Amino acid sequence: MDRDASAPGKQRVLLLGRYGMGHGDEGLGVAILRHFLQDLVTNPLRPDKIVCWNAGVKLLAADSPTVGVLQDLEGVGVEILVSKTCVEHFGLQEEIRAGEISTMSAIGSLLLRSEVVAV
Repeated sequence: MDRDASAPGKQRVLLLGRYGMGHGDEGLGVAILRHFLQDLVTNPLRPDKIVCWNAGVKLLAADSPTVGVLQDLEGVGVEILVSKTCVEHFGLQEEIRAGEISTMSAIGSLLLRSEVVAV
């Protein structure tokens, strides 16, 4: 994977903290995010890992229009970490269809040692 010379050796982490992308219409925000994620499947600059927290955990639920593309990203080697606290808050323990449930301690350590892009 190509790396920016300004961050040698750092992992690239995409942080998803909301259900969608941008502000305004939620349906449009989810559609924009789905297209963004689809493009990452074939992009050599895709992240090494994705972290989902807050309402971003809803993106991995069985009925979410983004869960399929997130599974595709896992299929090309992108690791997805999902906040256990947030999954429990939204009552999604039985609905998550991609990613690995993780603690905030592990997520925090990852974010502090990585190049993070929040959308």
